[in-house]
Amino acid sequence: MPRSGYAPMPNHRAPAPVQRQNADLEEAAGILKAGLTKLTGFFGQPQRPGKDQIAAFLDKEIAPYFDFSYMAQWAAGPMYRRMGEQQQKAMETDIKTRFLTTMAQKLTSFNNQSVSYLPPRQSSAKQVELSITIGNRGSYPARLDFRLYKSANGWKVYDVSANGSSALMYYRQYYRQQMRQAPMPRFPR
Repeated sequence: MPRSGYAPMPNHRAPAPVQRQNADLEEAAGILKAGLTKLTGFFGQPQRPGKDQIAAFLDKEIAPYFDFSYMAQWAAGPMYRRMGEQQQKAMETDIKTRFLTTMAQKLTSFNNQSVSYLPPRQSSAKQVELSITIGNRGSYPARLDFRLYKSANGWKVYDVSANGSSALMYYRQYYRQQMRQAPMPRFPR
């Protein structure tokens, strides 16, 4: 993703050949399964990991699957172009920290729940949506939808929705509210 400013996800209209689409879906689904296998293995250990261990694991093993730079660009919207490089990097770091902290809090209760993979959907030649359900004993299953795009470095997650609530939408609303509450600094042009 370009660092120079807000850039919408590429929306390629030309359909890819069916064989290539299936290979892309399989590749993206394989990446999600590999990440979830790491997560379930980590949280399935006999001794429960501590908060510091969880944070280190998420930062090292799970964060590389995500594009926090794109998430920051999308959350800031057009304001991103007027931000300085340090401000952009600070926002990216803030989103990464908030996202991984929330993930760690949610995952501390993860204990041998069943994970079901739903059929993947391809929204364009370079975008897919992968969904899973996580069984919760005595309750409805939770649904997570992962939106990925194919970058030069492989498939990257750029949004996660939990039961229909998008992380990108949450961060956009959160930062807009923060900007309303505090005077916005002038961004260098």
